[in-house]
Amino acid sequence: MKNPLFRFYADHKKYWPGLIVIILISLAAGVLKMLVSIMWGRAVDLGLAGDVRQMFHAAAAMFGLILLDCSRTAIHYHIIGHVTEGIFTEIRTGAFQKLTTGDVAVLENRFRSGDTATRINHDIEALSEFAAGHVSNFSRLLFQGIFALTGCLFLSWQLFLTTCLVIPFSFWIVKKISIPIQAQSKKSMDDTGSAMSIAADTCSGMLTVKAFELEAVLAARFETNIDAAYEQTVRTEKVNRKMTGVKYVANVIQTMSLFLMGSWLVSRGSLRVGSLIAFITLSNYITESFGMSDYMISQYRRAVANAGRLYEVLDIPKERSGMVREALSDIPCWAVHVDFSYAGGQMILHNLNAVIGSKKHVAIVGASGCGKSTLMKLICRFYVPQSGSLKLFGVESADWDANALRQNFAIVTQESILFDGSIYDNIAYGRPGLSRRECEEALIRVGLEEFVNDYEKGIDYQIGEYGYRLSGGQRQRLCIARAMVKEASLVLLDEATSALDVQTEREIQKALDVLLENRAAVIVAHRLTTVQNADYIYCMDRGKVLEEGTPQELLSQKGYYYEMCKLQGLVAED
Repeated sequence: MKNPLFRFYADHKKYWPGLIVIILISLAAGVLKMLVSIMWGRAVDLGLAGDVRQMFHAAAAMFGLILLDCSRTAIHYHIIGHVTEGIFTEIRTGAFQKLTTGDVAVLENRFRSGDTATRINHDIEALSEFAAGHVSNFSRLLFQGIFALTGCLFLSWQLFLTTCLVIPFSFWIVKKISIPIQAQSKKSMDDTGSAMSIAADTCSGMLTVKAFELEAVLAARFETNIDAAYEQTVRTEKVNRKMTGVKYVANVIQTMSLFLMGSWLVSRGSLRVGSLIAFITLSNYITESFGMSDYMISQYRRAVANAGRLYEVLDIPKERSGMVREALSDIPCWAVHVDFSYAGGQMILHNLNAVIGSKKHVAIVGASGCGKSTLMKLICRFYVPQSGSLKLFGVESADWDANALRQNFAIVTQESILFDGSIYDNIAYGRPGLSRRECEEALIRVGLEEFVNDYEKGIDYQIGEYGYRLSGGQRQRLCIARAMVKEASLVLLDEATSALDVQTEREIQKALDVLLENRAAVIVAHRLTTVQNADYIYCMDRGKVLEEGTPQELLSQKGYYYEMCKLQGLVAED
């Protein structure tokens, strides 16, 4: 389905009964306004004829129809509220689920945080406004115009023809003029999303921005995107002004034609005064409907653009997942002849062979870009290798149910990922239902009990967005405590201490030693001080394993690993 707005309604068939009721009520609005106008004209004719009693009867009927129309309006908006809230609750939930369950490759390559936030916030809100307000209002105006035209035909076919000569031609011109609005609105939203991504990056990296005096550079990039969005908006407004001009000219011509023709018909006795008044009233409804045509078309084009951007999120494919939910072996990882490349890119891993044994601590070391992080993503099953065999706990990676696999490991990354909330909340993410006592024990094991006890609220202390109220070492220890309470059999450490100073690194290492007790571990590291006690080390370079062995074996070979240790001052110069 090419039109994303049509698809939007097609995807929510269970709400069609409510939408049909809304349309029927809009239809009733058109009928009521037509009847009110006719009764008004009838009352005038009866008054001019001297039949006062019948005139009051017509006036009373008109008043009753007006009250009925008021009741219709209240019912209309009540139903709209229930229907649209149901639709957009599902939309918001579905969009967020796509961000959490979508394919990692698509999320990494096609979406930026600021733009994605704009899509699931502003774009959904704009589409909600269109569906809740504009659709009901536009349908009311449409039926109002249709039934007004019907009433006009009933009152005077001569005036009806006069009206029909002007409006269709004008409407066709407005529609043709409005065509660029959809593409312009989409471009404006995309540029605004890019600007929001820059703003999000600036907020999260404020210290770096100021330290490198990047304010002017980022401001220029932000302004470039905002200016581009503004330019598209200006172009859209120019189109809107053209449509308004066409609409104004058409309204003037229509009004003049009706008065001139109507006066002539009344003078000839072909039309009664009351019928002329009723016709003019109905023509005002037609004019109102046509007068909003430029706005209706413009909002429709914008809504199509909003729906298109929203469906780019909703169409993110789900992460491919297998059916196996239980481990078949206690060996966490066994990679044989594994090759991997990101979509359409060069090969990152070449014929990789590696084994992480049960309760063994295996280190992956090498220069930046050698493939360490890619291997970690394969173990996490964010990606599946293109060839070779990668068995995780005895099951091929592609055969695992992704969620079931990830219950078997915990991860601590270089960047301390914490969430706005309390200390307890962030540790309990490791194991839902964690007791407060278990949380306090985990804090003791990572050496944070004194720090927590300094606060009156203890583990209920609010750490702020990204944990900004904590030091780098404190944040990392909370991440370790979170991994600890998960009690997973495999721990993944991805440069877990590289961002810390030497003293803090030593303290964190003690907490990591507690975490790794009786567990298998994959330790990705650039600082070799953290891997000296590893059971086995793989040295990688350009996606291949250059050397492997125990730390002592690699040092005795005086090869790649030995040279790395020498550069970091871990062995003496010859």
